[in-house]
Amino acid sequence: METIPAPLQIYIYWAIAILIGVVFFRKDITAPEPPYDARRIGLLIFSVVILGLNAYIYSNSTTDGGRTLDVWSALIFSVGNGIAETFMFYAMFRLGQTLIGKVTKNQWAGFAVGFLFFMIYSGLIHGLFWLAILPEHVVQTSPFKPFFFPIQLMIALSWALAFFWYRDLRTVFVLHAIVDLTMIMNVKFSMFP
Repeated sequence: METIPAPLQIYIYWAIAILIGVVFFRKDITAPEPPYDARRIGLLIFSVVILGLNAYIYSNSTTDGGRTLDVWSALIFSVGNGIAETFMFYAMFRLGQTLIGKVTKNQWAGFAVGFLFFMIYSGLIHGLFWLAILPEHVVQTSPFKPFFFPIQLMIALSWALAFFWYRDLRTVFVLHAIVDLTMIMNVKFSMFP
């Protein structure tokens, strides 16, 4: 896919992800808002705190290479990727749950395997796709770089729990869009080929 401009690769990825999301998550998208019980409120607070830490760590361990911020690209990327990639993460989570469900009906085993599939997919898509098409942006010498993976793991855990307990896609669309906004505001790339 080297001959396809990076923005077009992203649009193709999003189209596939949104198609998967519409096919497999129709009921979850249109379901009533989950209740805001104490557990959900606590999970939301945890998620927001982790996103704040992520923004600080990401801002201090990346460089924009002198590129300028394109506001339209930031908006399109944040919303587009927030929705599309959340669908893909949850498709992998559900695949893991379904596969382990053939062996055991233990819900926490389903969560663990679903989360493992979510993490494997996340690692692969970021390592093989995003790092290959985004401009160089990681500051290897940043003292904050060692904290990046643990923070990403906590973000993924909070999103996996939101889906596991509540089938909550909409909140995670917003949270994921915030993570993506943090990224594009620091990396600064264009969504227009």
